[in-house]
Amino acid sequence: QRASLRIPPSAEQVHRLFAGWRQDLVSCRKFAPTARNFAAARLMADVGIRINKTRSLDLANIKWDLGRFGKLHVRKGKGSRGSGPRERMVPLINDAGRTMGGYVEDVWGHFGDNHDRPSAPLFPSERKNTDSSAARISSETLRAALAEAAVRHLPDWPDRLTPHVL
Repeated sequence: QRASLRIPPSAEQVHRLFAGWRQDLVSCRKFAPTARNFAAARLMADVGIRINKTRSLDLANIKWDLGRFGKLHVRKGKGSRGSGPRERMVPLINDAGRTMGGYVEDVWGHFGDNHDRPSAPLFPSERKNTDSSAARISSETLRAALAEAAVRHLPDWPDRLTPHVL
């Protein structure tokens, strides 16, 4: 099996993807899940966080008052050379703070969870836990949403767009 080089989309292609996806929010059938998926993908693209770290974030992991832009407390970070997960703080650069601010203010509440709950997921699922709190979104849901948006807004992209390439 040969290793293949994965070249990320150009800045113009990424801009076109998110501009088209943002337009979808105006007329989509289910606003909250579409906006949640958009915000999660935008966060992955803006700060370079991986999909499993993104889905593991809690609402409380956004530290608005740290640094110039705010920071994300990534609790389940990737360790180096088998050392295990490492926590880290990731700055909300490239307008990620603005994206997350709009998402938390305008979208997060549609999922019906309590913002004071210590482990409330930043990106909740429409499904509920047994205690009626919002469940955490799956990585498959995020992957499928990105792939669908890429088909619609990047038809010239030669391969399937994955979160890692994004």
